[in-house]
Amino acid sequence: MGSSARARSAHMVDLKGKGILYEMEDEPLQLLEDDGSQAIKEFQLSLIGKILNPKKQNVEKLIQYMTGRWGLQDRITANDLGNGKFIFNFTSEEDIKAVLSQGPFHYNYYMFVLVRWEPIIHDDYPWIIPFWITITGLPLHLWIVDNLKRIEGRLGHVDTMELAQGRMLIDIYS
Repeated sequence: MGSSARARSAHMVDLKGKGILYEMEDEPLQLLEDDGSQAIKEFQLSLIGKILNPKKQNVEKLIQYMTGRWGLQDRITANDLGNGKFIFNFTSEEDIKAVLSQGPFHYNYYMFVLVRWEPIIHDDYPWIIPFWITITGLPLHLWIVDNLKRIEGRLGHVDTMELAQGRMLIDIYS
């Protein structure tokens, strides 16, 4: 977009009273450094999610449905973060693990991403869909870490291997 088009667009935003009008010479705002340890500690027991089909999925309804489906209504608080993103706050690590082990997740016939909260700043976060997969047809004596790592190269990044259950948690980028 050229500078004249940007200026016209900014002018229309101002006239309509929508959005923030930025001047061409506005400098980025430098935020103060903070270790953020209190905020990080607060969200350690949180999962963050993103719907993948906003035309068919409603975040508020998804939140209500999933907390009921997991049977954790009294132990989870949740918030709609806007732009199709949401957060579930848990009271225990065991509940988080129990929920994550049920993935991949879907609501209203479409998948959604649900991962542990991380202290990062990125518009696309969360972008990884974890899948528990079982490799069928692989003889038991070949179910070893080195062979599974070779399979990993074709599928995605292996986050966890459970050799006793014969399954792997694979991270797929959405």
